[in-house]
Amino acid sequence: MADPGTNRVRALIVDDEELGRRMLRTLLASDDEVLVVGEAASAAEARRKIGEHRPDLIFMDIEMPGGSGLELLQELGEPHPYVIFVTAHPEFALDAFEVQAADYLVKPVQRQRFAGSVMRAKQRIAERRVAGLARQIAGAVGNGNGHAGAAAGNGAAAPQQRYADQMTIRVRRRMFALEVSDISWIQGASQYSRVHTKNGEYLLSRTLASLECELDPKRFFRIHRSAIVNAAHVREVRSSGDGRYNIYLHGGQALPMGRARREILEKLLSGIGSKDN
Repeated sequence: MADPGTNRVRALIVDDEELGRRMLRTLLASDDEVLVVGEAASAAEARRKIGEHRPDLIFMDIEMPGGSGLELLQELGEPHPYVIFVTAHPEFALDAFEVQAADYLVKPVQRQRFAGSVMRAKQRIAERRVAGLARQIAGAVGNGNGHAGAAAGNGAAAPQQRYADQMTIRVRRRMFALEVSDISWIQGASQYSRVHTKNGEYLLSRTLASLECELDPKRFFRIHRSAIVNAAHVREVRSSGDGRYNIYLHGGQALPMGRARREILEKLLSGIGSKDN
């Protein structure tokens, strides 16, 4: 989704009022790292422009003709562009973060607050691009080892997606590689995620949804809208007798399983069993 020949972030502005779109264009004019690729004044136009321009970042109003920004974000699926809501309606903030909005700005927008929000979005977009490049390199290495080519020549299915064994963690001014196998669970909180490991906790400026896309779904399971667990760190799954389940980790933590996540229970139990074999 990068702008051809550059590393600029491709941004789409969605607001039914020309004044609102002009305000965002003005705020972004001095940022050479962001390229505004289009504008939309309705939900239908936004859907078309998203498909046409494939933006990295969307600045979107909540209420507009043809549907709400919340509904549109839910339609995008995963992984979706980072969405920063810019609206005059503060009452929808919690709903926005529940559908994985990157940020929520209330008009009139303060320039400093806007700049900080864009800076965090650019950092997460850069991390996503690096992770995508790493997966491409890993895939190229896998295809070059002779086995994948032989399988393709025999008409076999394409190799399964490879997932990174390490995750880059930034602590103040220091960056280091964290072994993914050391992660016991990840807790999501709006645009941040807290990674719990056997050696400590790390707060990342990443959404839970963006991290989920980079983790092996055979090892990591979304048990709640705010929690992902590593099956290798699960000690047991216990029923409370009223249709609810709790996940107990080797470290002693007890995590509730969301009612909408029951379909992954069998997969999680299978993952726990496979690690013991």
